[in-house]
Amino acid sequence: MQWLVERRVWVSMHSNGILVPRKVDTVRKLAKLKISLDGPRHVHDAMRSDGSFDAALAGTHAAREAGVPVEFTCTVGRHNLTSLEQLLDIAKPLRVPVVFQPALNSLFRGNKRDGSAWELDGPRVRAVFAHIETLNRKKRGVGNSWSSLRHFRRFPEWTQPPCAAGRVFCTMDPEGVLFSCGELDRSDRSNSVVRFGVAGAFANLLRKGCGECWSARLVEENYAWGCRIDRMLPPLRTPPFDRQPP
Repeated sequence: MQWLVERRVWVSMHSNGILVPRKVDTVRKLAKLKISLDGPRHVHDAMRSDGSFDAALAGTHAAREAGVPVEFTCTVGRHNLTSLEQLLDIAKPLRVPVVFQPALNSLFRGNKRDGSAWELDGPRVRAVFAHIETLNRKKRGVGNSWSSLRHFRRFPEWTQPPCAAGRVFCTMDPEGVLFSCGELDRSDRSNSVVRFGVAGAFANLLRKGCGECWSARLVEENYAWGCRIDRMLPPLRTPPFDRQPP
């Protein structure tokens, strides 16, 4: 991270918040910290183990005190379908935006894990995100840009945005293996910065888009990189068949 920061590379990190208070010197170097928070305490802890909610908030406070911007990432699924507004109410006094995205069977493409216990079907996802659009129009603290909210209207259909993966951003895992996109299958461990160096590993990255991008911030960065202003502006209206809360 120090190597990247010294070269003025914008670095963000995803975290559950647990180690943030103990790693403040490292966290302080970040441009942004993204902490997973799926709802109020009983909802979040039910999915992520007891104490996870308090740890997420402790990490949030530690990062904010270190001067690092924080946002919450909420994966929307069966477990928190009715708790999204409660989450926004929790985040409001903290002045932390909440970025919503659909829960998938896995963080990584190609994973065959059964996610039926937490995944919603396409029509229900679209209905929930229509409600999130309404909350966004009401300035309720939704952190999504319009490009991701508009993109999620088509979930789970193949929808290919411009793709900047491997061109202007990439992902490095804790072992130093570099991937063009954080959602790619990680079974191939060959592209290591330890083996090739940062520049060499970056040159090796796959630069090929896909239509399975459902991570909110990745979607938004891709539309911005592709100068798709038409996708970044708010739509004239929320889909009428989905206006009611789930």
